[in-house]
Amino acid sequence: MKNKGSIKTRLIVIMLVCIFGMSILAANQIYNTHRLIQLNNHSRLLLQLNNHLLQLRRHEKDFLLRKDSQYLDKFSQTAEQFKQAASQLQTFFDYSQKNTAMFIDAQQKFSNYTRLFKELVYLHKDIGLDENSGYQGEFRQSTHQLEEYLRVDNQTYLHLLLLQLRRHEKDFLLRKDMRYVQQEIDVYQAISAALKNANKSTQTQQKLLDNYQQKFLQLVKIQQTIGLDHNSGLQGEFRHQAHSIETKINLIDTNITNMIAEEEHKIERTSFVIMAATLTALIILLVKSFITLQKAFATFVMFFYRCKREYRHIDERKQGFAEFKYLAMIANEMIDARQEMENELKQAQQEISRLKSSSLGP
Repeated sequence: MKNKGSIKTRLIVIMLVCIFGMSILAANQIYNTHRLIQLNNHSRLLLQLNNHLLQLRRHEKDFLLRKDSQYLDKFSQTAEQFKQAASQLQTFFDYSQKNTAMFIDAQQKFSNYTRLFKELVYLHKDIGLDENSGYQGEFRQSTHQLEEYLRVDNQTYLHLLLLQLRRHEKDFLLRKDMRYVQQEIDVYQAISAALKNANKSTQTQQKLLDNYQQKFLQLVKIQQTIGLDHNSGLQGEFRHQAHSIETKINLIDTNITNMIAEEEHKIERTSFVIMAATLTALIILLVKSFITLQKAFATFVMFFYRCKREYRHIDERKQGFAEFKYLAMIANEMIDARQEMENELKQAQQEISRLKSSSLGP
């Protein structure tokens, strides 16, 4: 039988298999756990991006609703936080290459979103953030002066037309419907015609009326650029950009969530393969060692049993381990020594018997 080494060697091999298997398992766990931590951190950063985007939309709507400049400062601060979180994510996408195109596109759309919002803010400032600023304040001041002139001159009909003019103006500002602009133009033309037909000097009133109409039409033009509803003009553009950013961030987050699930499954599969391979190697080694030990012990039991009746050597080549081979050699030497002693004893007894026979002779 082929020599299988010593018991010491077999135990060292078993120990090395255990150490090697556990080391690979630990290294796999450490590496993949680090990878999972990274992916979870990136998922958290994407959640922050989404949160910052929602905050930006809130500040944007607060400004559009209240026309308060404090929301512009909040918008700028939140936009800076969004950029910082995006810069932290940039290194990950440069490394992984997966979702890079979507992330770059989301960054570009965010730049467009902030740029369009700033343009919209400038246009709203031209219109006027309150009733006393911008075009709104200018044509309001002109109508108040014109109203005062008409009241002093007791021009009740023109004053009534002026009230209708203001009503159409406010309807447009409230509802953003171009039909009120046309109605306002019709009333303006009626007032202008009435002033021309008046007997009194109306040059100042006509100038105030024309100034009002000019500023109002400029306001209408800017409002068309901004957008008459949330889907048109600049307002519709940056709203579309914001929705696109949100969609891409959610899609990237979904992809990273899938990557996390894949990594977890990969860890489970790799760990199972490592443990199964280590366990299989250990079982094979232990089973072989057990069979070899069992055969060796059975051989020695049979040897000592036969030693009582016959002198038979143990075949050293059939011993599985070097230790048992050495024991077999020593046992064989003991058998040879015992057999030699018994032969010498037998010869001595024969010599004594011969001497006794000689002394008892004639």
